[in-house]
Amino acid sequence: MQGMGFFYTPLPLWLTIGSWIVAAGLLALVFVQRPFSRLQDATLQHVWLGVIVSVTVLWACNAWFDDGPVIHLLGATLMVTLFDWRLALIGTAASTGLAAVVLDASWLSVAITYLLFGAVPVAVSTLLQRLSNAWLPRNLFTFIAGHGFVVSAAAVAAACGSTVLLETALAGGPVNVPAAFTRGSLLLGAGEALFTGLLTVLITVYKPAWITTYDVRRYRLDRGPRV
Repeated sequence: MQGMGFFYTPLPLWLTIGSWIVAAGLLALVFVQRPFSRLQDATLQHVWLGVIVSVTVLWACNAWFDDGPVIHLLGATLMVTLFDWRLALIGTAASTGLAAVVLDASWLSVAITYLLFGAVPVAVSTLLQRLSNAWLPRNLFTFIAGHGFVVSAAAVAAACGSTVLLETALAGGPVNVPAAFTRGSLLLGAGEALFTGLLTVLITVYKPAWITTYDVRRYRLDRGPRV
């Protein structure tokens, strides 16, 4: 895994072309479903664009390892919580493209980066959030703990795990996962959980209307005074 970083590491031609086809097909499927209907309100439009810019800044703050890949905070779970998986996929795609421009990255590897660090955590976040809604008690604590802290950490674990699996497939056999990458992944998961969890706390208390994916009355977020 020496020197691996999907914005900069050359990839096989078949993987480059295939990742672009999958990414383009995924986004085309999203656009067919008219995802922007959730953003009729001007405030929500500004929030969505602001989250994209904020996530791009997070992506630009990379942590490099001498014996492992580039990792960074993702912000995908927060996008899913606020805007649903469709707008989250579009948002992470926009953040990936903007980060590629900022970091002067090769566009050949942008698609695989988007799939690993955008689409995978969005999919994991969506699945776990729906399981949480179906099986856990409907109260403010479980909403914040589940959607904010636990799901975001799981999304990072899925992204890092997917990175290792892809490297294993490209190597044609087992690879030695560097200790620095393992430690960094654990720290990244904790940081992502703290970042997403704290923002979820603040938004559910002060701006519950920004959470477009759920009925706020379901979690009793519409009671009490507004500041």
